[in-house]
Amino acid sequence: MEKFAGYGFNKSHSTTYAWVAYQTAYLKANYPAHFMAALLTIESQNTPKMAMYLGECREMGVTVLPPDINTSELRFTVTPEGVRFGLGAVKNVGESAVLALLDVRRREGRVRSLYQLCEQLDSRQVNRRVLESLVKAGAMDSLSAGSPALSALPVAAVRARLFAAVEKALDYGNRTRRDRDQGQSQLFGGADADAGTGGPIDAGLPEAPPWTEAQQLSGEKESLGLFWSGHPIERYAEELRAIGARPIAELLADGGAADEEENGGVEETAPRSFEATVGGIIVAVRPLKTRKGARMAAFTLDDPQGSLDVIVFPDAFEKAVSLIQTDSLVLVKGIFERDEDKAKLKANEIVSIDAVRERAARSVAVRLTMPPHDRATIEAVLAVLSRHRGDRRVTFEIELRGGADPLRVRADLQGPTRVRPTADLLAELERICGPGSAVLR
Repeated sequence: MEKFAGYGFNKSHSTTYAWVAYQTAYLKANYPAHFMAALLTIESQNTPKMAMYLGECREMGVTVLPPDINTSELRFTVTPEGVRFGLGAVKNVGESAVLALLDVRRREGRVRSLYQLCEQLDSRQVNRRVLESLVKAGAMDSLSAGSPALSALPVAAVRARLFAAVEKALDYGNRTRRDRDQGQSQLFGGADADAGTGGPIDAGLPEAPPWTEAQQLSGEKESLGLFWSGHPIERYAEELRAIGARPIAELLADGGAADEEENGGVEETAPRSFEATVGGIIVAVRPLKTRKGARMAAFTLDDPQGSLDVIVFPDAFEKAVSLIQTDSLVLVKGIFERDEDKAKLKANEIVSIDAVRERAARSVAVRLTMPPHDRATIEAVLAVLSRHRGDRRVTFEIELRGGADPLRVRADLQGPTRVRPTADLLAELERICGPGSAVLR
């Protein structure tokens, strides 16, 4: 007994852990979609782990579909098309609100419009905050399928109109339920006459300018905890490569590999450091002070492949204080350090990516698809260009639809039409033409 006690405890633990590891490895290898759906459900309130597991899904080839009020359940579920995002993972949407939404879907067969949804739900169950979070997350994008007018619009335009309609739809729902409880009905057709609750989704939706790509991605980040339809830094990929900036994941991998190579495969305990340039978006900032009271900061820099801690000492902080804030897109040059515990970048210089891109851009390309765009769109674009005079050329890249095959046309604007390639210019063009329609060359 005394001899067994020397190894029995460790043996029992290692044996059972090995058995559990074998079971989970078997499930992951043979039922990857179900395995990842379960894992994502378990960690649905842990944003960093969610991001990590979604990255794992991409590497495994498991498709993860966005949240949808007509197909999503409370938890992540497996469908023939892939793993469907669970509504319970959308921030500011509690379990009771999701269950109420699912109950409407079961009764009605399908959510057809925002007004129909508000008519069926008690505002104490699903309030304005819940609906706005669902719109930002893209969970209501599928409502546009019932409207020819909205189905032709880009996602950013549909979300903008739905978001603008939330308060009106809630008022309509409260009034309709109150009248119904009192045994009253609307004169001349009731709901359809008021807001089109059983008709097209666009009936009763106010006009609203389309969201820019930055607004769309910011809404996704706020409601899902991550950028879903893209990443703000992706549009700068070519410029970042051209100036030698490296992806965060590549930087972390190279730093670890270099440690092993230098030590014959044995990880070193002393920090390894080298110069590096990284571009990304600031997602969290922590103000700090030195012992002498000088201001400095630490922030988390995020790109599509990962995150990195950045330390900004007083000298660099004073030069870039206006840029060190959440949601700023920046280029950071400094000394990368990695030890056995963590990696960090000590910043020597921080500049706005827009400033870097503006210097590198030679022309601005405006992408249009006709229809839905037409002459009015081009005239609106020309009006914007006239307000941003500069020295860079402008090109229209137009896809003409209507025939058997789309026709692509490129037109370089001649004469005095030159622009300054600023972020404001791109944002104005995207509000008219849709996200991703303005590109710097």
